[in-house]
Amino acid sequence: MHDNLNVRANTTKVTDYVGTKAANQIPCLLSNATFQGDVISVANSMAVLAAMGQGHGNVIVADLDKAHLAGVQSVLAIAQSSGSQEAWLREVKRQHKSGYADHLELLIQRNQEHLSFDSLKQRLHRGGVSLVRADMARDSATELAGLAPHGVSGMYVSNIEMYLGGFFDKANTSINERQQALNTFKNNIVSLMGAEAFLIRGESVGMQVHNKNAAINDWIPQVR
Repeated sequence: MHDNLNVRANTTKVTDYVGTKAANQIPCLLSNATFQGDVISVANSMAVLAAMGQGHGNVIVADLDKAHLAGVQSVLAIAQSSGSQEAWLREVKRQHKSGYADHLELLIQRNQEHLSFDSLKQRLHRGGVSLVRADMARDSATELAGLAPHGVSGMYVSNIEMYLGGFFDKANTSINERQQALNTFKNNIVSLMGAEAFLIRGESVGMQVHNKNAAINDWIPQVR
């Protein structure tokens, strides 16, 4: 894992789907994708659960927010030094807000046949998890592609239009600049997807799961 974030960890970014059926489905989809290749996720609890997948694939945690990356890094570092899943979750609860730990534990319980603490430990030990501060709305996806030697089989980008909108607001970005940035983000995402890969993205009323062709043809990012 990268260890040069130099910011205070923030685990409040749990998931955009707390308490919904979608939140139960995403860990299963991402963890099973590790059997086909590598997985990319934004920096929230879904990235941690993807890293518990029992397949051979790497997990790349890519996000624009350094504090959220540091939050995921902290939770994974606790796993590295814990002897059991129970000890890990207890320490996560001690170091971070109990609400985060409780939600993480609930999602693990609901997807336990697809997730493995031992697989998480092994993946961390072999360097199979990377944390990258990436602005795919402005930069290329070259670094992420280099971290996915098995090819990207699954991606989770959360409600990306709304998420990026917060950064655009802070920068007083114009409507045209926002739309151009979203189009760049989509192009980068599609370029990373393998032929059989899927994309999970959020909308205001739930989530959408696209294969590559659907991501190209049906996903039209809109400024929020």
